[in-house]
This record gives sequence, C-alpha cells and structure tokens, in this order.
Amino acid sequence: MGAVLKEVPVNQKPTYRRKVERILKNYPILKAAVELQQKEDAAGLGDFPPCIASYEERVSAGYSEYRSSTERYGIKRATMYIELQRIEAALMALDFDERFLIEGRYFDRSGYNDSVVYDRLGWSKRHYYRVKARAIKKLALVLGLL
Repeated sequence: MGAVLKEVPVNQKPTYRRKVERILKNYPILKAAVELQQKEDAAGLGDFPPCIASYEERVSAGYSEYRSSTERYGIKRATMYIELQRIEAALMALDFDERFLIEGRYFDRSGYNDSVVYDRLGWSKRHYYRVKARAIKKLALVLGLL
C-alpha cells in the first residue's frame, strides 16, 4: 500500500524549542553553582576529592576507561563552566527586546507565565509571542540545536 504517515499533534512544540526552554530554566541554577565554585576556589575552600590516583578498570564493549575520581570531578566542573559560557554567549546574540523578554520569562524567580510577562512589559499578546519565537530561534541557532 503506501507509507503510513505518523500524525503529529498540531500544538506540539518543536524539539529545539523544548531544549532551549529547558536550558533557559536551568541557566540561573547553573550560574549560581559555577559562581559558588569560583568563590570557594578563590577562598581555598574547594572540596576537591583527594589527588591520590586510584584508577579503576572499567571495561565495556570495546572501550576501557582509566580515570580517577579527581579527573572526573575536574571534567564535570569544566563542563559546567563551558556550558555556562556557551549560554551567556548565546544570550549576547539577542537584541534588547528579546533579552528583556527572556530575562522576564525564564530568569525571574517569581516564575511568571507568558500572560503575566507580556502584561508587565506592556506588549500585545501577538507582539510578545512573535518576539519570543524569534529569540528562541536565535538561541537555538547559536547553541547549535538547529
């Protein structure tokens, strides 16, 4: 017969938009964690695991990994810092209105929904959603999700 087409719900968000929104919601937490780590490091209070090499052998299908707990901890910290830098660089690509909207919608601790945010900004509903879609698409392009 013919190929069976899978029906996609009409109101479903694109996958890149869901990913960008998840990143934006986690950004304040990630930023606070990295800043706390940097303050602890500056004060000499960092809680690094012991620097004694205790290598463990892990063997999986065709790959073996030898890393100490200190290396894993350092890689995790570096990954968090790099991710924070990527998000901040993406936010710098936004224009003033887009940045203002993103900060009001995702970074405000009050957890406002869209209707409250566009009322607070004094924008029409249509203008708000147009700017929001443009901002999320820009962020997805800069973050490499599109």
